[in-house]
Amino acid sequence: MLRWGMILLFVPSVILVTLYMLEAQNAVRCVQIAGSWDYIKSFCDIEAKHDVVPFMVRHGFWVNLGMLISIVGLAMTTWGMILRGMGIAKDEA
Repeated sequence: MLRWGMILLFVPSVILVTLYMLEAQNAVRCVQIAGSWDYIKSFCDIEAKHDVVPFMVRHGFWVNLGMLISIVGLAMTTWGMILRGMGIAKDEA
C-alpha cells in the first residue's frame, strides 16, 4: 500500500507539470518568432494576437483529476506508514 500510495502521490503531478512545460516551451518559441500563441487551438499565429488562457481553465478536468489521485495517494501512503509503523533506526539497533 505504501508503494502504490507514493506512485499515486507523485505520478499525476509529474505528468501535469510535463504537459504544462511542453506547452509553455511552444508558446515561448512562438513569441520568439514574433507570433502569438493561441492557447485554445495550440498553434502559433503570426497575424492575430491572442489572450493568455491559463492551463487550469483549458484542462480543468485533468488537473482536478490529477490532484484527486494525488490526495488518494497521500492517504494511502499515510495509512501504509501507520500500518507499517515507524520502525527502529539502524543506529539504535
